Amino acid sequence: MTPRDRPLGEDDLQAMIDDRLDAERQEVVQAMLADRPELARHVSACRATQDALRARLRCKAEEPIPARLRMDSIAAAQRRARKSWMRAAAVACLWTGLGGVAGWIANDLLGPDLPLVLSLRWAAMARDAIDAHRTFAVEVVHPVEVKANDQAHLAQWVAKRLGHSVPIPDLSSLGFHLVGGRVLPAGQNIAAQFMFEDDKGSRLTVYVRTGEFGEGDLTFMRHGDVQTFYWVDDGSGYAVVGTLDRPRLQAVAEQVFRQFEKLPAKPG
Repeated sequence: MTPRDRPLGEDDLQAMIDDRLDAERQEVVQAMLADRPELARHVSACRATQDALRARLRCKAEEPIPARLRMDSIAAAQRRARKSWMRAAAVACLWTGLGGVAGWIANDLLGPDLPLVLSLRWAAMARDAIDAHRTFAVEVVHPVEVKANDQAHLAQWVAKRLGHSVPIPDLSSLGFHLVGGRVLPAGQNIAAQFMFEDDKGSRLTVYVRTGEFGEGDLTFMRHGDVQTFYWVDDGSGYAVVGTLDRPRLQAVAEQVFRQFEKLPAKPG
C-alpha cells in the first residue's frame, strides 16, 4: 500500500501540525482538509497554539541550565565512580536530571494545574479581553456601539453574531449599571463586550468569546493596572475585566459566572 492509499488517521493530522509529513502524504491530507473546513480550522488553531507554545518556551530554553544539571557535572560524577553500582547510580541521576530540566521549565512557566496548551490559549483569550477593555473603557463619547437604553436590540445583535443567546449580566446588586455593548473580532471567531459603570465612574467589562476548547475554572490574571478573572465553559471563553481591587472584581466575576451557568445548552 502506497502512502497515498493509506487511510487517513489522527496520526496524519498530528504529523501535519508538526510539519512531519512527506510531500505526497501532505497533498492527501490537504485535499481532505479542503473538503472539511471545520477540521481544517481545528488543525490551523492547533498549529497556531503550537507556535505560541514554542515562542513562550524559547526564553526558558535559552536560559543557562543550573550547574547541578549540566552534563559536564553529571559526567564528572560518573568519572569519579569506581564501582559498577556507582556507575549505575550516575546513569540514574542523569535521567533524573534531564527529567528535572523539563519539569523545571514547565512548572516555572505555567504551574501544574492546567494542561499546557489549553492554559496558553485561555491566557491569550484573557489578554485579548484586557486589550479590549483598555481600548474602550477610557472612551467618553463612544464607549459602546449599542447603549443600555436599547438593551433588547443589543441582546439580539450579540446572539446573532455569536450564534447563540447570551444573557446580559445584571450587576445592579453590586452597584454597577449597564452602559452598553459591542461586537469585536477575535481571530477566526467573534467576541462580545458588555460595559458596566458604578456611581463613581469606575468601569468594568464582561467579555464573551466563541470558539474555545475545554473547560477551565475561574482564573486570575493581572496586566499592569488592569486585572481579570476568566474561565472557559461549553465552547465559550468569559472574562470580567477592570481596574477594581481584586476582591471586588472577584465578587463581580463570581456573580457573572453564576448567571452564565444558567445558560441553556448550545445547539450542535
